[in-house]
Amino acid sequence: MRFATPLRAAVAPTIAATMSIRRFFAASGAALLLSAATAPADAQWVPSGPLADVLVVRDCTQTGGDVAVSRLDPPTVYLCPTVVQLVRRSDPGAEHFYFVHEFGHIALATADEAAADCWAAQALAHAPHGERYLRVAIEHFRRRPDVPSARYGTPRQRAERIRRCADDARR
Repeated sequence: MRFATPLRAAVAPTIAATMSIRRFFAASGAALLLSAATAPADAQWVPSGPLADVLVVRDCTQTGGDVAVSRLDPPTVYLCPTVVQLVRRSDPGAEHFYFVHEFGHIALATADEAAADCWAAQALAHAPHGERYLRVAIEHFRRRPDVPSARYGTPRQRAERIRRCADDARR
């Protein structure tokens, strides 16, 4: 037992250092997973021009249960990583439509949901991998319960609007 105290004293700093390193790597891994979980898949559409300066904040308290919301003053997009994951689990890629949609509000300086949907559909129609994300978003809305919303119409109407706007952009 006499050896336990000096041995413990000699090993304690090493154990503490090892635990600090483990905590550092665990925190780093968690941060990496969180950023990957909320980053748009394949980063096919990225904001450019003045939209590149828009702040993107990961903060569920600002989204009110939505995937994302935007504010015009100052131009900011808020994402909720928890809801992004829920959408991604059921419809991988649909979360990116929501992200681009919020930039539509800022680009057009409008609260009009139909206009932001159309802007996002047009932006994705010309983006690398955009066709895949449009297809997934359209199916995502088609599968949702057909409950009307004063801001969006029914999910089926929203899906049709996105399809129509993307088709118009391709012409």
